[in-house]
Amino acid sequence: MNSTKPHPANRTNRKTHMKYALYLLLATSLTVGHSLAQTPALTVAKGKDALAALAPEERAIHDELIAFRIAIQAAFNKVGESGKAEDMAPLLELVHPDVILTAMNGQSVRGKNGIMEYFKHHMIDEGHYVKRLHHDFEADELSNLLKPDVAINRGTSLGTYVFTDGKEFKVHTRWTATMVKLDGRWTVVAFQFGPSIFDNPVLDAAIGWIKKGAAIAGVVGLLLGVIIGRKTAKR
Repeated sequence: MNSTKPHPANRTNRKTHMKYALYLLLATSLTVGHSLAQTPALTVAKGKDALAALAPEERAIHDELIAFRIAIQAAFNKVGESGKAEDMAPLLELVHPDVILTAMNGQSVRGKNGIMEYFKHHMIDEGHYVKRLHHDFEADELSNLLKPDVAINRGTSLGTYVFTDGKEFKVHTRWTATMVKLDGRWTVVAFQFGPSIFDNPVLDAAIGWIKKGAAIAGVVGLLLGVIIGRKTAKR
């Protein structure tokens, strides 16, 4: 019978093609992730133009929502800078009683008590690791009004996190929010942060520590191999 084994050169070419295909796939993923992270925010000029084109009633609603976003950013950053429990009150006044927050670390909490406990755990309780934080939020567009009293929006934010060990990271994120009017006032009923896995300094730092650990483990393994080899040779 004739052999059906592929020629070694063919196997080499196939491996090379597979390698380049993987490189192309990785490059495409990184490009898409970077482009998503760089989605332009709504500029002041565009915002004014968009508002001017609306009917007066709808324009008034969007003016309220823009003022609400500015107010909640100020309240968020006030408590982020101070780290004091008493500074949580203005922020909690702006969220719905059944609010759902999905935070930067992927943890999801519900209600004002849930947000308070999350804040205390990360910024007040013994062993907390966040010292200060600050976010600058930008909207991609005017809010999408599902009803006169229900709106959703999305955008970008640049967050600065200072940890108790002195490290500081700046993180670009995407966010989505749902707002509902309650007793005549806008409140946040759902909010989610979406940090990028392609542009994430915290992840980069973790990878750096993994590489350092692997290098140290490699050196230790090499030394142990030499020691064991010498003992074996003596025997």
